[in-house]
Amino acid sequence: MLKIREPVLLDREDGHWYQTKFDKIYPSISTILSATAPEHKKNGLAIWKENEPAHEYITKQAQDVGTQSHKIIEDYLSNNLSLEEFDLLPIAHFDNLKPFLENISDVTCIEQRMYSDKLRVAGTSDLIAEYNGELSIIDYKTKRKPQVDEYMYEYYLQTTCYAQMFEEVTGRKINQVVILVSSEKNTRQEFIKSCDDYVQPMLERVEKYYLNSLQ
Repeated sequence: MLKIREPVLLDREDGHWYQTKFDKIYPSISTILSATAPEHKKNGLAIWKENEPAHEYITKQAQDVGTQSHKIIEDYLSNNLSLEEFDLLPIAHFDNLKPFLENISDVTCIEQRMYSDKLRVAGTSDLIAEYNGELSIIDYKTKRKPQVDEYMYEYYLQTTCYAQMFEEVTGRKINQVVILVSSEKNTRQEFIKSCDDYVQPMLERVEKYYLNSLQ
């Protein structure tokens, strides 16, 4: 697999930040997208927290399930899988996504930290590999219910940013992003998009973040 010199993930309360080998500190693309999210999305999250007494538990459980599910897939792709250490729900998500995982080949890197000096942004991609024969940025998500394309928009921007970072570091262009979603309703979904459709809106969100930081 490809070896890229990784930035260091910093422990901060204001989101995920990374320090590069030249000691520059950049926010993650997820931090940028969260800070620049449309008001209706921010308000929707605030309303949900206000009306859901168990929101902290639900959020923590979702994070735990997501972390375990990612680790199972990582181990599976590395041919080092042992399911004894994992809980039943993450295993169920893995089994649900397995037909999609069969489309993955020629793994370039797993859980790859990257950054862009040009964009002043960093992040960690779940997987860079061929999907149905095309080099792709691949992310996997575990959800409580099935998703629709509209809900995936922020993920398209995030994975497109990973593609831009990868090209800046390696010179290799990635044209395709793939989001694989497993829900607790036992549905699996595959969202495949062209990076070209999301480069400009992603750049606009990064620019908006830095413009806001100057105010």
